Amino acid sequence: MKSIASGDLLFKIRFNTTHGDSGLYWRIIISEHEYLVRAVHCAVPTSSESSFDDRAGAVKFHMAGKCTEFFLDDLKNAYLK
Repeated sequence: MKSIASGDLLFKIRFNTTHGDSGLYWRIIISEHEYLVRAVHCAVPTSSESSFDDRAGAVKFHMAGKCTEFFLDDLKNAYLK
């Protein structure tokens, strides 16, 4: 697994409505950087939220939380710990 980020991380998880045939069904957003992933393994508490997405020009709904580590494996599966 490749460590992507660590520290006091705020994240958002959204379904990727434009996944097409990519198999990348989820968007993980950390510090406004977006990661497209196949699956999400979340080992921390989450809650539902909404926020205005400047790129989409609309309010988006997501699961959100805080973690201290974010990893991706070779298959593009995300791990939030």
